[in-house]
Amino acid sequence: MSSFPRILTAIPKRRFQYGDFGVSVLGEIESGDERDYRYVAAFVREGESQPRLYVVCERLPPGQRSEGSYALRVVNAVMDEVMEIDDRWVDFDAFTEQALEMGGQLLGLEQETPYSLL
Repeated sequence: MSSFPRILTAIPKRRFQYGDFGVSVLGEIESGDERDYRYVAAFVREGESQPRLYVVCERLPPGQRSEGSYALRVVNAVMDEVMEIDDRWVDFDAFTEQALEMGGQLLGLEQETPYSLL
């Protein structure tokens, strides 16, 4: 899907095993698209090479900051939607916790527990 993040370079900050998904939370992102990503959580099913789901924190352009500077957005094959705008998403731990919760709900992993690998 064309709205998937185009990441040129990034630093893995944390990794999780969540059911049959590996989750990498990336920071220090240089993107190949017009978005200014602060963090990206990519959910990859075991045995596959491409993420099925992204949860991202992105800095909004100046004209869109009336509610806050950072958006929490979910992207998969069928949706690309801003879920919430709030400056708290700039906090790495708050973003990571929310990304795992949202990803778990969207991928049907509510009965699973994410385990930190890194």
